[in-house]
Amino acid sequence: MDTEVVELDLTSRDGLERAIVRARRTAFVARFIVLRESKRTRAHRVIELMEWEDLTTVEELAGRFRAAFVENGDNLVPVDRDLRRALAHSFRSLKFFVEEYSVRATMNFIDALEDYERSNELLFGADDQPKPGGWRLPTELRKLKGQGDAPGTKRGLKKQKPAAHP
Repeated sequence: MDTEVVELDLTSRDGLERAIVRARRTAFVARFIVLRESKRTRAHRVIELMEWEDLTTVEELAGRFRAAFVENGDNLVPVDRDLRRALAHSFRSLKFFVEEYSVRATMNFIDALEDYERSNELLFGADDQPKPGGWRLPTELRKLKGQGDAPGTKRGLKKQKPAAHP
């Protein structure tokens, strides 16, 4: 489930348009994770397992997130507020971070949570990170999806032990 890094040519119109789609989506998901961190709902469990295409727009993804809350009967007032804030963040931060966010673009929520963890580690250090709240840990979600820390994943590479010699 690791996201492959796709280099984009920001000097071409097509490359820039793709980078903007990816950057806005990345900024939206990152902000949404933060805004919903302290909440726990069944919709979180659905969203955590979502995947999307590389050119899925931020509006499409916001619609999918909202639909998860609707289907689970959540109160939409705080959800809509958080979706609006995350969408606004995707516009505001875009002019400053197109290249950074497009490189960090993910195509599933688990990878986005891992990106969130890396960002927290950079911001707060290894020992002072915020405690997880409304979202499950990426390792737990990978196990749930049956992928565990598979040998092809970044975490799986860290955990592989050398074969025992006979």
